[in-house]
Amino acid sequence: MAEVNNIPTRLALEVVRDGGGRWDTRAIDLALGRRGAHIERGIIADLRRLADQGLIQEDDSEPKGTGPRWSLTDLGAAWLAGDVSDTE
Repeated sequence: MAEVNNIPTRLALEVVRDGGGRWDTRAIDLALGRRGAHIERGIIADLRRLADQGLIQEDDSEPKGTGPRWSLTDLGAAWLAGDVSDTE
């Protein structure tokens, strides 16, 4: 498995939520950096881990920017609202 950064789940989900399904991987990477996340390597593994947990979903339909676009799932929205237990 690819190595992941140590990005807090809440921060990653907030950024994906704020992107509203319009932000591609690079835009999310930049937004995380602006919000203080320490990113040592590409974030695709981090995003895929959250997708594997059912918190976000990948949209690889056209048009593609720099990587797929990502959006929050209902489970991810519930997690942010505090309606489910912490996944970390």
